[in-house]
Amino acid sequence: MKPEFIVGAYASLPQGRPSQELCYMLLGEQSWVRGTELPFPGDLANEDDRHWLAEHLPAHWHTNSVTAIPGTMRRMNEDPWFGLASPQEAGRRDAIGFFEDLRRAVADVARVRGAQDIAYIELHSAPRRVSDADRMEESLRLLASWDWSGARLVIEHCDRYIDGQEPEKGFLRLDDEIALCKELGIGLTINWGRSAVEGRSARTALEHVRRCADADALTGLMFSGAGPKETIYGYPWIDGHLPMNPDEPTSLMDADAIAECMHAANTQERPIAYVGAKVCVPRDATLDERVRYLSHIHEAVEQ
Repeated sequence: MKPEFIVGAYASLPQGRPSQELCYMLLGEQSWVRGTELPFPGDLANEDDRHWLAEHLPAHWHTNSVTAIPGTMRRMNEDPWFGLASPQEAGRRDAIGFFEDLRRAVADVARVRGAQDIAYIELHSAPRRVSDADRMEESLRLLASWDWSGARLVIEHCDRYIDGQEPEKGFLRLDDEIALCKELGIGLTINWGRSAVEGRSARTALEHVRRCADADALTGLMFSGAGPKETIYGYPWIDGHLPMNPDEPTSLMDADAIAECMHAANTQERPIAYVGAKVCVPRDATLDERVRYLSHIHEAVEQ
């Protein structure tokens, strides 16, 4: 079974509701796009925004996902103990409350759309440096008992904490997350750029895909670029969703790197469910250019 292709459109959306509406319409016309990755809180934050989103996502997009990383990072910046894997009980309880808000938002979108079109919830093993696998397991067991309006839980791997290296996220090791997924029957998603940031190498992303596939744990694979140089998207090794090379010449994610990861993912006995592209674009990019940045990744995936 061929995986569905989704786009993390929020990273490349233009400013302003009229332009965003046009962008979603244009993406909806692309036969290769089957859904989008939505940030939480983002446009899921309040009732008015959720209703706008539910009404403007293309009706035939049934493989949408929600990533909790924007809200997780914001809350973790306010409280360094915040996270599902927190060894401090108050920080873990706050994270569980955060996901209860997310669960209600997902239910609201399903109600407005009249369909269960959010298929995956991407969660993360925060907080930085002190994440604890046992506490993460406790949190996951609780969250897995909730009604998610048909969505499945997946752990999205972020760079692990490495002594002496400034982290972008600094969460659990991939092996710990794979073990949790196998134990609890939860999927795992690899974001190419976040794995490359961890190892400061394109080879790390490939290694992570191989390890997940070998464990039959890989559910999703998102392609975002990363690289060792400062760009318009930020400092070196930022988790900044760089476009693929040559759209961004400093990005280590090129067609060959994408092809290698797809080959590794396809060695898994159970087909992966979704593949996607999430990139930032120049601020002045036209709507057609924004779609092309994403389509170049899709073309590399297909090849």
